[in-house]
Amino acid sequence: MNDFTVTEAHVRELFGTRNLSAEESRYLNYHAKRLAYTTHFVQSVANQSETPLKILDVGPHFLSFSIKNLVQPRPLLYTMGFANYHLFPESQTEKHIELDLNECESLPENAIEERFDLIVISETIEHLYTSPKIIFAFLAKLLTDNPGAGILVQTPNAVNIYKRIKMLLGRNPYELIRTDRTNPGHFREYTMNELIDYGQEAGFTIGLHEYCSYWPIRNPLIRVMSIIPSFKEGISIFLKK
Repeated sequence: MNDFTVTEAHVRELFGTRNLSAEESRYLNYHAKRLAYTTHFVQSVANQSETPLKILDVGPHFLSFSIKNLVQPRPLLYTMGFANYHLFPESQTEKHIELDLNECESLPENAIEERFDLIVISETIEHLYTSPKIIFAFLAKLLTDNPGAGILVQTPNAVNIYKRIKMLLGRNPYELIRTDRTNPGHFREYTMNELIDYGQEAGFTIGLHEYCSYWPIRNPLIRVMSIIPSFKEGISIFLKK
């Protein structure tokens, strides 16, 4: 078994020689801890498998490159969504599946032939206007029957402490729907219980379900209050087939 622990330092070192834009560098600085957390979770799944994992990452980005280059043994990584060959070169993927998940319900049966041991949909469902019940049911069909197969979902916590305080102050904690359809922002954020319900309705059992603080917290009071799990900013949940 591989006992390698993926850390934030590993992620930063991995991208240290990449030619990142100023915006991409800001993103990396903000999300490095989350990227390490997620990649380490994938490594823990890989540890339970006798062969390299076949993984689908929805929305190729920094995480795709981290998984491909830090997880051992090196996985067979497929991507889905809109290609991002700058952050995740085409040479790194087994295959990219160009697909807007909002349209998944209209796909013909067996439109996607590949089956995966693990599907990662990280910081994505909040950008979709389609119900997670439909998304999870679609992705469930793409999983292998191997023991441990499942979907790792990460998304902001809709009721974190920042949002609760804003509501108490009479301010809407959610952004307005954007006019730029190529960068739609968040249509809907979810609570832990909502995601559990959606997962169970799609036929999954619930494995890991954890409130996470993997983004920087600058306010000392918020940092203390975030000790309460449901006040934390992020949610990670593993839906087991």
